[in-house]
Amino acid sequence: MEGAGTTGALGVAGDVATAAVALAGLILVFLGTLSTSFDSYQKTEQNAVRGKYQRRAWFSFVGFVLALLSAGLAISGKWLAIQCAALAGVVILFLSLLWVLVAALLLVMEIK
Repeated sequence: MEGAGTTGALGVAGDVATAAVALAGLILVFLGTLSTSFDSYQKTEQNAVRGKYQRRAWFSFVGFVLALLSAGLAISGKWLAIQCAALAGVVILFLSLLWVLVAALLLVMEIK
């Protein structure tokens, strides 16, 4: 019987890659919605709301990059049978999920 560490991360690397790509897609949709919402303002009004939209967009972009990094590490780890890369993909996926949770919480708290 193999150790749990050897089978664990490599065994779920495909699932991690799938979940990370799905999360990146959802974040990309959110970024598109932000862009569309910002563009709905008149040019003269955009300066007043630019900071709020930029904060949201950059915070979301970091989550997007984390999700893609997780997918890349999981795919690389599974393909090359590198345990630590697959494990890093799992850890970064959890980090990106927490990042999205915080982003959603901050967005909800902004609504008054």
